[in-house]
Formats: sequence, structure tokens, C-alpha cells
Amino acid sequence: MFDRKIRNALIVGALSAMASVQSAQATVTTYNVTERFNQLVYNSTPDRDTYFTGTFDFDSATQTVSNLQGLLTQAMTNADPALQATRYLSHQLSSIYDAALGGLLVSSFYQNTTDVFQDGGFATGGRRQFGNQNAYVTIFVNLLDPEAALTPAQNYELAYGDCTTGSLMGSMGTCMTGWLTSTGAKGGTMQGVDQITQTITAAVPEPETYAMFMAGLGLIGFIARRRRTN
Repeated sequence: MFDRKIRNALIVGALSAMASVQSAQATVTTYNVTERFNQLVYNSTPDRDTYFTGTFDFDSATQTVSNLQGLLTQAMTNADPALQATRYLSHQLSSIYDAALGGLLVSSFYQNTTDVFQDGGFATGGRRQFGNQNAYVTIFVNLLDPEAALTPAQNYELAYGDCTTGSLMGSMGTCMTGWLTSTGAKGGTMQGVDQITQTITAAVPEPETYAMFMAGLGLIGFIARRRRTN
């Protein structure tokens, strides 16, 4: 009797673990995202542009994005990667659905607030007044296919802003920003950016996920063999 109770408990546990893994994999996918803001002032040295490299979770069932976070790197501040100005953006505080664009504009911040510029907020379009020691980045997520290439209209919504003293122009009291106008013209501080690229790819599942799934299968197989033997 005791052996049967243990066996049943193991079966239930294994099935529960497998169901949990399968359910999570069925609706939620983790993606890697990279954005490159081509700084005109460094056209001769493209490796010193501004980059955002991060991850986010996309739930295909609820059509929502969560946990957007990553590193905003101003490579132009120094040729040595160890000395480049970086900000880890870990606060996803804005996710706006745009029906015309067919997706979500998602923004993550350095501080736990959406106020980046001196007069508040984080919208693009020429705002550059220094304030709030904050930074942000905005990505676009296509709800039908997050990995799809962006249309020009979607691309024009990408942006970043760094209003911390560690940014390239922070000591001058000006935020470093990068964005494009609604027609694709350059925008942002210094000489601005004339091109923004975004790449989104599905992340490779963690080894622990496969391990849990395979362990569940192995446990059920072992129990089944024991039952046949008995």
C-alpha cells in the first residue's frame, strides 16, 4: 500500500511538472532583442554606435509582453568596452498597443519611473532637456510574429534616451537621444541618428527546462516498467 501511494504521488508529480513545462512553452516565449542606433557623428566608426541588447517574454495567448530588460550601451563614449557608458534598463513600465502598426510599443527604464526628460515623460520628437537621472528604450513587437522584419512605420517608433550624468552629453546637461521622424528623417542629440535597426529572435530554452521535461518522461517510463514487471 505504501509503495502504491509513493508511486501514485510520483506519477502525479511528474505529470504536473510536464504539464507545467508544456503549458508555459505553449504560450510564453522568451525573445532576445537587439537595437542599433546609428550615430551620425560616428559614421566612420560604426562599432561605436548606441546599442540596446536585452530580452523579453511574449505571451501569445494574452498578446502581452513582460520583463523587457537589457543593457543600453553608448559605445561612442570610449573605444574600450570596459569604459563605455552603460545603463541596465530593468523596469518595463509602458506597453502601448497600436492597431495601425499591428503591435506593441514597449519601453523599459533605468529608474522605476517613466519620467526621463526635465519636463516629464519619455516621448520623442526633439525632447532633450536634462533631468531625472533616467534612461529608456522603446522596442516594437509584432503580435503576429515578433521576429518579423519591421516596416518603415514601425521602425520610426523606436527610440532611446539617456538623461544620466554618465551619458556622453550628461556633463553638458543634455540628454543623449536617438529617434527618427515620422518620415524617417534623422533625430536626436549630437548629429542624431539616421538609421535604427531592430532584431528579435527566439531565445534557446534553458537546459533546466529540457531536463525537467525529460526527467518527467523518464520517471513515468520507469514506473510503467515496474508495473508491467509486477
